[in-house]
Amino acid sequence: MTTCREEALRWVHRYAIGGAAFAALPLPISTSAGLVAIETHMMTMIGEIYGESVGSVATTAAGGSFAILGQGLKFLATRAVGFVPVIGPAIRMTIAGLTIVAIGRGIVGHFERKYPGKVFDRP
Repeated sequence: MTTCREEALRWVHRYAIGGAAFAALPLPISTSAGLVAIETHMMTMIGEIYGESVGSVATTAAGGSFAILGQGLKFLATRAVGFVPVIGPAIRMTIAGLTIVAIGRGIVGHFERKYPGKVFDRP
């Protein structure tokens, strides 16, 4: 028997790996928008695991918050990469992955407060 928390955390780690890989891409534009999309989709997925649909207003609000957070972290990453340019991609990957894990754990915590110990029903 799998709990919703266990299943949601599995997905959080999958999204973190995907976000870290995306952050490593040598794109000429900022990867923040792509990471915001990943984080917003993760929020929707976690909501579905708990059997709750996340509305468009909540998704939009969260996406905006993720974008602001992403810009701040991008600034820090850019500063850090300036000091050690050889390992810049590793720094970007680490920041992206850890940020997604932190956001994901926060979302899971929110749903756990609403539905403590809920058993995951596979669709």
